[in-house]
Amino acid sequence: METLSNNPLLKVSDAEVAMIRRDNNLDTNKIKENLDEIEEWCKKQSHLEGAVQYLNRDIMERIHILAKGSVEGTKKKIDKILTTRGLIPEIMLNKSIDEFNEFQENLIFITLPNLSPVCHSRIFVSQITNPNINNFSFLTYLRYCFMIGEYRLYFEYSMSDRFIVDLKNVNMNIIAKINPVLLKKGETLCTEAYGTKIKGIHFVNAPRYVDKIINLLKQVLKEKISSRVYVHCSYEDLQREIPKEILPKEYGGDSTSCAELAEQWKEYLKTEQARTILETSNKLISDESKRCSIKFNEEYLGMPGSFRRLNVD
Repeated sequence: METLSNNPLLKVSDAEVAMIRRDNNLDTNKIKENLDEIEEWCKKQSHLEGAVQYLNRDIMERIHILAKGSVEGTKKKIDKILTTRGLIPEIMLNKSIDEFNEFQENLIFITLPNLSPVCHSRIFVSQITNPNINNFSFLTYLRYCFMIGEYRLYFEYSMSDRFIVDLKNVNMNIIAKINPVLLKKGETLCTEAYGTKIKGIHFVNAPRYVDKIINLLKQVLKEKISSRVYVHCSYEDLQREIPKEILPKEYGGDSTSCAELAEQWKEYLKTEQARTILETSNKLISDESKRCSIKFNEEYLGMPGSFRRLNVD
């Protein structure tokens, strides 16, 4: 892949692509050679052959980067992504843009358009914009977050993720609706299936009871991730972790406001390209009726949602 597909909401410069490839001991020729081998392997996996026809080489390269340029690691990651998506359909499948109309009126979940110049992470911001929201659904929140993830497969090229969580309008009623089982499934999809490296979860505008939120995360998330939860007492403190030049105006930064970015995402999600990507994402699942049951049990029996697997004689 010589040039990245263009999306102004997920910018990656040529220099950043070159640096990320170099850090993974990859160049254009090596990537082509590796993807040829991976593509041939995919076609020979009976439980994956139906899905991989929708897994274009741009997506395959993103997964190859997540696997640090390892051919065998990429094969395992493709298998795990396509399998786990089907194991947790309540979060991953059968989405429509229209189902999130009310969500977009009350919440913001956006990517910052530029990667961090320090660690080349993609930064996400999560805000509740309506302090009087009374119908918050954590499942809808996760479905929306992972819907944005569908577009990242087509346009992204980052090393890791960081999340800014603005608690300004969060209350105990909302916290009580955070389902620990769903939270664990979200973590499984993020870290085990996609192999996302979470560099930090950054809380801003924290209320007095922020410790309750942190305790919940520590009970559910892996220790490595929960150890990367930070509570920032000021925007200046946040800027020590995420450079001011890419932060939105709301956080003392020099970049576009969250409200403007949310509006840009809303407009993009109405496009034909966005709808096509979302429709295609429903086909990116393995056909477990064609996989050896023993192999499945070895790899996935302990995963959240694995009880959904159909028994095949």
